[in-house]
Amino acid sequence: MQAKFTQGSIFKHVSVMTFTSTAGLLSLFLVDLVDMYWLSLLGEIELAAAIGYAGSILFFTMSLCIGLSIGCGALVSQSIGSGSIQQTKQLVAHIFAGILGICIIVALIVFFAIPWLLLWLGATDRAHELAQAYLTVIVPSMPLMGIAMACSGVIRALGHAKESMYLTLLGGFVNAVLDPIFIFALDMGIEGAATATVCARLTMVSYGLQRVFIAYGLLDTPHWKGFVEDFRHYSQTALPAVLTNLSTPLGVAYITAVMAQFGDSAVAGNAIISKLQPLAFAGIFALSGAIGPIAGQNLGAKYFDRILQTLKDSMLFIFGYCAVACLALFVLTEFIIQAFNAEGEAAVLIRVFCYGLSITSLFNGMTFMSNALFNNLRIAPWATGFNFAKATVFTMPFASLGGQWGGPVGVYWGVLLGAAIIGIAGVVVAYWKIKRLK
Repeated sequence: MQAKFTQGSIFKHVSVMTFTSTAGLLSLFLVDLVDMYWLSLLGEIELAAAIGYAGSILFFTMSLCIGLSIGCGALVSQSIGSGSIQQTKQLVAHIFAGILGICIIVALIVFFAIPWLLLWLGATDRAHELAQAYLTVIVPSMPLMGIAMACSGVIRALGHAKESMYLTLLGGFVNAVLDPIFIFALDMGIEGAATATVCARLTMVSYGLQRVFIAYGLLDTPHWKGFVEDFRHYSQTALPAVLTNLSTPLGVAYITAVMAQFGDSAVAGNAIISKLQPLAFAGIFALSGAIGPIAGQNLGAKYFDRILQTLKDSMLFIFGYCAVACLALFVLTEFIIQAFNAEGEAAVLIRVFCYGLSITSLFNGMTFMSNALFNNLRIAPWATGFNFAKATVFTMPFASLGGQWGGPVGVYWGVLLGAAIIGIAGVVVAYWKIKRLK
């Protein structure tokens, strides 16, 4: 089993891994946006607001799954870098068993807390009712998404970027096809959109398990003694990665709650932007998962200069990608507003975001990149610290004061300032930590 990232051009590895992951993420993010578009055709502003409230909770569950997959990918890539195939098989079996158990427990807790969580976010009346109906269908499928993301992490750790892309493309395709059927043909409304998402997750996990266990032969039986030892090592990497990832939805939920003070139109505008932003900047989101295996394999092989080059080439990628994405949003601003029938505060927020505040994603990309390196270089607590600082100290007071100063638009200005401070600091610390590895 070859550690392919220990040789060749780092920038090429970063670009190939990121763009193939981007293609898969685009399919999922596009489906989220299409969900919002189909539901906007029903003509209820409360539907868009409901998706905004529900999205904050689903972002939490998705971030947990991604955090678990980051820990999985980090350990598997290091195991591959050390050259032990049998150890890798056992590791995969034990990690998958642990992830399944965690996701089942969390899904149950979130499911029964849905009404309270929506009230905490500021959802009331019709918006609360619609959001609860949406979440009641999707939340029980969280274990499916957890294992699907774990499969994706293993596939990326093996260096098979296209296979990882196909996993998410399949999910996006199934969701896109079933959305209009369930929403309109079967007249299921918002519950139809949720049902399509569950079907997509089932497709993803089926494909992922087939590739990992059958195609790549990483099938093994978990053993209790080995499970305890492997899960202990896994927890040391996965727990900080999970905490790191969970801090982001905490900040997003707080922003949603702040927006709720300005009415359903502001929440709806924020919801549309929250679906538009990951679509436009999918490459930045994909980068964090793509560079992990590159850094992990080179750490396992003790090629420290290549790890430093990974940071430099990743920064180059972030600047180039964000320049193109921000320009595209600027050009398409009015089209986006018309497509979603956005009016009032919602239209104002979309216009301001596309006209310049989308640059926030540049600094978010710096944070994603530095955190990915921290998680894969056995210094994961640094990622946890930076992400929690970003979600709390550098988001909550900035968003709150921005809202008091300039209303909904001021919230976004505050978020931009906080993201810039923490993003630049993360890159500086990551560079310093990598230099010390030698």
